[in-house]
Amino acid sequence: MKKIFIILGLSSGLAIFAQNNPIDGTENIHIFNDKANHTLELHYTLFTVNPTTCGGGFQAQGPSIILPPGGLTDYKTFESSTTAAAHPYPIDNWFNGNIIPAASITPAMAYNERWAYMKFQLRDPQNPGNIPLLSGSVGYYQNCTGAQPHISDSGTLNGVTYSFFAEAFTVGTDLWINVQ
Repeated sequence: MKKIFIILGLSSGLAIFAQNNPIDGTENIHIFNDKANHTLELHYTLFTVNPTTCGGGFQAQGPSIILPPGGLTDYKTFESSTTAAAHPYPIDNWFNGNIIPAASITPAMAYNERWAYMKFQLRDPQNPGNIPLLSGSVGYYQNCTGAQPHISDSGTLNGVTYSFFAEAFTVGTDLWINVQ
């Protein structure tokens, strides 16, 4: 009976870790919509990758997440990033060829996955529409994903010009994406 509980404990422990490093729990991802250059909403989607094989990977599903100007959030694992876990900017479903609820991603599926990149678009709620050139992807594992570590651009919508700079970097063992 003890062996069954130990196996269940190890399995649930691995499910808790998912995209961050399953060995030591590092590599959480933090996303900051810095309002240094703009006061725009950040609409984003996260992706993961298996960096060992440059394959696999999951894409967050559902409507893109909207982070307000000055907003900061972080993600640790599939399981802790859901509505059920009371995450303020939840990701309840992921896609890897099939749509999978986050709670259904097994430890075996999650073990080699790492946060890879963020695809985003900046929008002005006071000036509705898609602002040309105010979108892109930034992230890690460039050899696998092609996402750059930093990008910048500017665009105009209805006579209003906007600009941004986005970068993916690490602080200690955590991953950060800053859009300003």
